[in-house]
Amino acid sequence: MERTIEQGAAVQNGTPKTTTNKAPQQSGAKKEAGNAVTEVKQFPPSTPEAKAEIALEQPKVPQPEEVPQAVVPILTLESTLKAVDDLHRKSIQRINLISRIKQLESFEVVLSQEHDELDENPYQGCKLIIEDDKQRRFVTTTPGLIRLVSQFIFNACNEKLMEIEARIVFPKG
Repeated sequence: MERTIEQGAAVQNGTPKTTTNKAPQQSGAKKEAGNAVTEVKQFPPSTPEAKAEIALEQPKVPQPEEVPQAVVPILTLESTLKAVDDLHRKSIQRINLISRIKQLESFEVVLSQEHDELDENPYQGCKLIIEDDKQRRFVTTTPGLIRLVSQFIFNACNEKLMEIEARIVFPKG
């Protein structure tokens, strides 16, 4: 005895049979009738009341909120001139840092070319002088300390150069 459901009507042995089944059926669910296994398929309801009921059961998907566009300020002449002045100041800082880095590099190149190959440190014979505005001085001839100070200044100038170059941006407007 085989039962299938076609278009909402049950068919048994080729003849339509009307049955009332109050339990909700799931798509692809299997029911057993005697020894035979029957596959039950549920079709979408066609009445407006059934469609409204299904619409109420389904969770509402929240609509994505509109993202406000970023407000681009219109540059006035004064703000444009201020931005140009700021870019000019950063450009001068950049040029000064590049000249310090090149000066330090050329000094180290000359030192390494002139130093005795037996010495490990090319700063042998150099003098480091730190002087303030009141003519107080710190003087050292320690080559290891001079090398560390030189490397620190070189690294600090390169880091500051990268920072300034990252901030040089044309204003949009």
